[in-house]
Amino acid sequence: MAVETEIKLHIHPDQLQRLKRHPLLRAHSIGRARTLKLYSIYYDTADLALQRHAMALRLRRVGNRWLQTLKDGGQSSAGLHLRNEWEMPVPAEQLDLEALKAGGGKLPHGVRKHLQPVFVTDFMRNVRLLEFEGAQIELCMDSGEIRAGQAMCPISELELELISGAPQQLFGLALKLLEIVPLEVEHTSKAEYGYRLF
Repeated sequence: MAVETEIKLHIHPDQLQRLKRHPLLRAHSIGRARTLKLYSIYYDTADLALQRHAMALRLRRVGNRWLQTLKDGGQSSAGLHLRNEWEMPVPAEQLDLEALKAGGGKLPHGVRKHLQPVFVTDFMRNVRLLEFEGAQIELCMDSGEIRAGQAMCPISELELELISGAPQQLFGLALKLLEIVPLEVEHTSKAEYGYRLF
């Protein structure tokens, strides 16, 4: 299990390209940026038992690989999100709940046999590792959509995830980015938007 520490920021789609080209990112980048196509299927029961327990379970395709992720609990304060996360590779587009259990992830009692897909996220992610004031921060720029049946919601956001350093350094980087493009703190996760659509 890992604890994910991140800030999510809403950005207008027109501003994403402007930010990608800005010299500040090049000045702080460690290595080259990479772009990934991420397609995720979120699972829950028909009565949304996982959501009621503040949990999200997904399968994500990254290139040819599939990853299974369970997020639970956590807290959000002033835009800073802290969540428990269990992530592991799986061989195909199929949940492996035994591997999840072996890795320490626990689902609520009685849900295993009732899980079904409830919504998907489909987006492009530009990823950069930044060195900022002694911290290492992964900057993800996401652009795409969330779909539940015929309902759709756009994705246009930044995620600043702390790799090493202190959480306040995430806020320092966010303020620097705000000097370049308009941004708003995003309190709602992609999963929460998906549940609203569902």
